Amino acid sequence: MTLAEVRHLFTYTEWANARVLDAAEKLPPDELLRDVHISHKSILGTLLHVAGADWIWLERWRGNSPVGDDVWAGWTPGDARSLEQVREKWQQVIRERHAYLESISGTDLLSRELGYTRFNGEAYSLPLDQQIQHVVNHATLHRGQVIGMIRQLGITPPPTDLLFYLMETRPSPAHRRTLAGPRRARARNTAEPRPPAEGAGRAPAPFSRGRRRRR
Repeated sequence: MTLAEVRHLFTYTEWANARVLDAAEKLPPDELLRDVHISHKSILGTLLHVAGADWIWLERWRGNSPVGDDVWAGWTPGDARSLEQVREKWQQVIRERHAYLESISGTDLLSRELGYTRFNGEAYSLPLDQQIQHVVNHATLHRGQVIGMIRQLGITPPPTDLLFYLMETRPSPAHRRTLAGPRRARARNTAEPRPPAEGAGRAPAPFSRGRRRRR
């Protein structure tokens, strides 16, 4: 993976998470805490789990692996009782993750083996880009669960598939044509000149001696 692809994945997952948060805000506070027996019990609990996992992996990348029984401290419904609090805590993680990505460069750093400590104290390692893919996939899994909970509680959830993100953020056809115009012009200007046709630029051959022009 390249750094540009990593940023693209995180931009997508942040877009999708924000859409789910917006949809969840249409529910009354008590519904956000209702135990619907899916994933981490409630909408709020599952959203906090995703945000907390984002924080844990970022800490691992920065060399500070949380371990022990209290690794989720600060990321339970007892620590954040409203979506506004969830947004604030999550947004801080996103800002710090952006700063971390700015601090690395090159595919060699993304593909390097990066060690961390698991919750049980066991040392482990994976290439950084694989850890990043796990974080994005983890959010996709639990986001789908939250969407199911929202639907059960009577709210039509928004589409959050990658396809819809690409469609929403892709330039309009008119804009794409505008962008393509200068590219085509540059391509014409930088194209290699064609070789002259055979005989081009030569003086016309004189009439052969001894031949008469027919009248």
